[in-house]
Amino acid sequence: MRQRTEKAEVNMTRKGSERGGRAGRSEGGRRELAALALWTELTCLTGTVRQALARRLEGELGILSEEAALLVELAASPEERLRMADVSRRLAMSKSGATRLVDRMAERGLVVRAACPQDRRVVYAGLTDEGRRTAAAAAPVVAAGVAEQLAGDLSADELVTLAASLRALRDREGLASTSRTPSPRS
Repeated sequence: MRQRTEKAEVNMTRKGSERGGRAGRSEGGRRELAALALWTELTCLTGTVRQALARRLEGELGILSEEAALLVELAASPEERLRMADVSRRLAMSKSGATRLVDRMAERGLVVRAACPQDRRVVYAGLTDEGRRTAAAAAPVVAAGVAEQLAGDLSADELVTLAASLRALRDREGLASTSRTPSPRS
């Protein structure tokens, strides 16, 4: 991954030099290169972690990573349920994609769809007992996979700090999810 980033930096520096050296010389150009390198690293790292977690969840629990994500979100939600619009937003999927996911999981008895008694336009996805058991089993699998892929030699405090820094960046850019990220300190 580092070689790919270094290549990108070299290519961007060359392109900046070809345009009169702006990107290679100015602080703004250096910041741009650093931001592009960060984006490349985050993209590659995210893909690597997602693939590793997907293999682990499928192999150990027979569930897809998006199914685990929904189960964990539901387990952390008040009353262990979410409006379908919130499912879509929290999992960063289209409304139709969220509907298909919930329908598949409902067929397997992991979640249940329920209409809101006060507003018939609102549909909830909620955990079943089987979904609750699967969510409880998925959490340590995901945690172990993340620790294996991301944590390296970082302490729990360093991981909390890194997660808080990423959350602050996300919140500042208006990308905040309404999900509550668990903290080892709580």
